[in-house]
Amino acid sequence: APSFKTKTYRQFRCGQDYPDKRTMISPASSAVPPLSIDDVQAFWAQRWAGPKLGWHKYDVNPHLTKYTDILLPNDDARVFVPLCGKSVDLAYLTSNPKVSHVVGIDIVPDAAEIFALEQSQFSMQQVKLNVCEVDTGDDGNCKQSGEDGSKSARSSFHGGGLTFLVGDLFDLRTMNSSERAKYITEGISSMSSSAEPTGSEYLFDSIYDRASMVAIKPSLREEYVTLMGELLRPGGVMLLVTLDRRKTTTDEAKKDGPPFSINEAEVRELYESQSWVESVTMLDEVNDLETKKDKERWEKKGVIELYEIEFLIRKKK
Repeated sequence: APSFKTKTYRQFRCGQDYPDKRTMISPASSAVPPLSIDDVQAFWAQRWAGPKLGWHKYDVNPHLTKYTDILLPNDDARVFVPLCGKSVDLAYLTSNPKVSHVVGIDIVPDAAEIFALEQSQFSMQQVKLNVCEVDTGDDGNCKQSGEDGSKSARSSFHGGGLTFLVGDLFDLRTMNSSERAKYITEGISSMSSSAEPTGSEYLFDSIYDRASMVAIKPSLREEYVTLMGELLRPGGVMLLVTLDRRKTTTDEAKKDGPPFSINEAEVRELYESQSWVESVTMLDEVNDLETKKDKERWEKKGVIELYEIEFLIRKKK
């Protein structure tokens, strides 16, 4: 069976490598004050430039391998992975014979560039997207992305049944269905027929959220849930993994993030209130503080009990 570990423990940018971010320690004198998550792109760019990528796993996520059959009940599946980072889960999903097209999105260009280099088997090529956005002015003309007054220019990487979009996830909410289809598929030169938009839509059979919902500001959760419903086809499924800071020393430690805490009751309140949701099933929960190292690391943040919870969310047909 193929291995989808990160190919190298050195990070790459513009053809130049630098020390492993897991062990690199920056001098205190050069420390950069943390940015507010309100400035999303700058916040995550700073995290990527920092000494550690704490959210990144170097092997395929065990939640995904455990529930692959549930996530992919049918053949020829389109899979969406929001806020994917450079996750090797993208490679794992793309290699599955039941998958026709995997689409990931992340706001940090480094995530896509590093992924394309580390997962060279996909021979991914960068494409500057020509996404047309509707002008709200009196003339009603359509502006090209990056023009004065429109959103910043977007790009994507394509190769081997895999698309990596570089941009703000929530920009998808500002697009109509045909604009989304163009954004997702523009630049694809040769893929299976299922990667072509049907009419003016491009919907997904499955959504895999391992570290997306826990990364966004809690105030954006309702908008996030609505967007997932818009992207998922009728009868589609979503595998959601959340982090529950179940016991903390202070209220601040429970509210801190990212990753932000989301317990079962909060997931049910968010999704079961949506008209598109057929069911929310809690599959399992896993103690995330089984090792001494993990306990010590999270105790410094005021977290005493921490659990990962897996959910299957099914959309109505």
